[in-house]
Amino acid sequence: LHDGAMIIRGDRIVACGCFLPLSTDPDIMQELGTRHRAALGMSENCDAVVVVVSEENGVISIAKEGHLLRNFDKYSLKDYLLTHLMNNASTNQPLTKRKIFKRK
Repeated sequence: LHDGAMIIRGDRIVACGCFLPLSTDPDIMQELGTRHRAALGMSENCDAVVVVVSEENGVISIAKEGHLLRNFDKYSLKDYLLTHLMNNASTNQPLTKRKIFKRK
């Protein structure tokens, strides 16, 4: 599971090791690598919220609607995802904090 993207729909992992479309935006910062370009590309092509972790420095970023938001920690990431996924849940059954962030 090291290479490629993990696709999560609702509270299930539906695919792993996926290749995502790269952004073709010529104005992307040059220091961003393939992982971040793929996150941006995916967010440009659908309504996904894409979480990306830099392999180089561990910085957590979110790509949404073609924009990259950077420097999340585990607390701000959780808050962001709860705010944006709970309000935009497309299923008939509302997502709960427990379903999204449960531990085994």
